[in-house]
Amino acid sequence: MVRTDVKLSFLQWLASEDAERQDEIRQFREYYEGDHDVMLSERQRRYLELGPEQEFCGNYCPIPVDSLAEKLVVTGCKTPDDTQTTILNQWLTSNFIDGIQGIVHTAALRDGDAYVMISWDDTLQRPVLTEEMACCDGEGVKVHYSEENRKQVAFATKRWRTKQGEAAGYKRRLNIYYPDRIEKYVSNQEVSEGEWLPYQEPGQPWPLPWLRRDGTPLGVPIAHFRNKEQGYCHGESEIATVIPLQNAFNKSLIDLLAAADTTAFRVYWMVGDNPSNIKVSPGSWIYTTRPPSGDNGAAIGHIPGEDLSPLIALKDSVAMEIARTTRTPLSYFQISGHVASSETLKEQEAPLVAKAKKRQVYFGNTWESALRLARVLWNEFGPGPTLDELQPVEMIWASPEVRNVKEDLEAATMKQALGVPKKQIWAELGYTEAQIEEFAQKAQEEQMQQGNIGDMLLRSFERGQTQP
Repeated sequence: MVRTDVKLSFLQWLASEDAERQDEIRQFREYYEGDHDVMLSERQRRYLELGPEQEFCGNYCPIPVDSLAEKLVVTGCKTPDDTQTTILNQWLTSNFIDGIQGIVHTAALRDGDAYVMISWDDTLQRPVLTEEMACCDGEGVKVHYSEENRKQVAFATKRWRTKQGEAAGYKRRLNIYYPDRIEKYVSNQEVSEGEWLPYQEPGQPWPLPWLRRDGTPLGVPIAHFRNKEQGYCHGESEIATVIPLQNAFNKSLIDLLAAADTTAFRVYWMVGDNPSNIKVSPGSWIYTTRPPSGDNGAAIGHIPGEDLSPLIALKDSVAMEIARTTRTPLSYFQISGHVASSETLKEQEAPLVAKAKKRQVYFGNTWESALRLARVLWNEFGPGPTLDELQPVEMIWASPEVRNVKEDLEAATMKQALGVPKKQIWAELGYTEAQIEEFAQKAQEEQMQQGNIGDMLLRSFERGQTQP
């Protein structure tokens, strides 16, 4: 039995550790949302018509994240067994994988880390996959790895504030997910990180056992998506290297606006007469009745506005540096008005496609781990059939490359002539597993229908031949 004071110290350490990492995640999210804390003068806020709470920025931070996330699309999964493949794809469909994956992939690219929780629903009689965000400001999920084996998850934690009931928004909850049990805690209501007390759900033991029927652990029910996985306990945000450049871009944009406001327009001057009644407007004339020379002469002229092209070039060069640093196609920033050809776009997207393929490997491994645990839960709590847990699971991804429909169809026709199975060709064309199964079923129905018509014609022919 663990001493109470030791247990409390451990829980307080969990609640307060990694504060620096949480600060980084908060900054990543703020910059992604456009909260850059840009300083403007009162005059600038007035002519930009910004309210007290409105932020000003030319936000490029979402581009490296969203452009990569859009190329990470899971279309299904497969195993060597057709029955198991069908069941696992039904789970993905039932859990709205098309929506969940977008949230998870975007969060992992933005924050560096994202998570999926795997649980069992007795009512639905299937595994449930839930997206979870990285811990920030005292809420979210974090995975803790074994110090002896950095690839082995020791336990995971989830923290949140209660949103309903007594002390809503103030009382804190903490769940610790071990391979063999789940411990639930609630904080002291009077102190934000006060004494952690065991929280017992009605009708459930504490801690909650997380075991198979034979007594072996089910495993930590959290799948960790690490961006730019390099062997560390956490991933790296796509925005980390963009933030200094984003600040430089905001500064160049403010300088451009300030220059345009003060020096971009020509200033008129007059010597020898009173210009107070002269109004300068499009189509108007500026004149004086005095002669151009002599004692009573007058002169009119103007100071030309400053050339803003150097400031514009500086602003664009910073945007180009963001594109170069993040290996994002320059066309996504649309610096010029020219539209690139399809071949040029394909060439520009090559680095981004390479990034997407690398993320597919690491993110795919995490999705596969989640499905393997979901398969274990199915075998322990589900209605059957029992699924072979030794069979590998492989995720199917849509191609991240810029597609040429004509070239794809020509290649598919050639592969069909060579005897490549239709299901494989359909998968390479980007159709989902559900669509492929629907195509196969329709093709089978049409084949059976054609066979029935052939049999009817043959029987009619035979009857005609036997008639006297």
